[in-house]
Amino acid sequence: MTTLPALELEHASHRYGDLWVLRDVSLSLPAGETLVVTGENGVGKSTLLYVCAGLIPATSGRVRLLGHVPNPNRPSELVHHGVRRGFVFSGGGLLSNTSALGNVTLPLRYHADLFGLDEAAIEARARELLGELRVSQADFHALPAHLSAGVRRRVSLARALAVSPNFLFLDDPDADLDAATKRLVYDLLERLRNDPGVTLIVATTSSELIERLGVPPRELAHGYLLGPGRSLSTLGPAAQC
Repeated sequence: MTTLPALELEHASHRYGDLWVLRDVSLSLPAGETLVVTGENGVGKSTLLYVCAGLIPATSGRVRLLGHVPNPNRPSELVHHGVRRGFVFSGGGLLSNTSALGNVTLPLRYHADLFGLDEAAIEARARELLGELRVSQADFHALPAHLSAGVRRRVSLARALAVSPNFLFLDDPDADLDAATKRLVYDLLERLRNDPGVTLIVATTSSELIERLGVPPRELAHGYLLGPGRSLSTLGPAAQC
């Protein structure tokens, strides 16, 4: 019996106007495994995560999550098929006019009918996650602008974990964090990395995070996703243009 890959890209490419950011990316990631993508700032790591998560469509090629092609305009379709995605954006991605607690409840409210949750259960789940990530109750009703960078990252993590995701996408999750929040992030990711029910896709330039995750990274360069230990020279002259 063939096991279906959790994440599969087939010759996926993406461009913004005339600029190709991703070129012919193919990969197959089993469920419960971790993919770490590194590369220079601005090389397209965030775009790769967006395409993998189905937040934006590939310009060409195909993306599948648990065998299903994501439609950015119909996110609930994936939930119906058992795909639950959490995403931590590099800048946090919190809604500026919504409290910390309100941000965490958003994905639960959006899919409340699918998860069978009422308002009390939604708020209880959000409070539980914020507490586990050591966000003070005094910050629950604060807007993101009134929170420190470390607390905003904790709130972002809580929101990503709200739906009990089986896919967790993290874009520079330890960037610009205080020591205490960085330790919390590392401990959380190490625990999730060992959870067979969670597939992790991490973009980072942090050598410390890469070491903690213990997974050989793949470099994104000139739009190409290289295998561990590979360089652009192995792809031929055209890849280096």
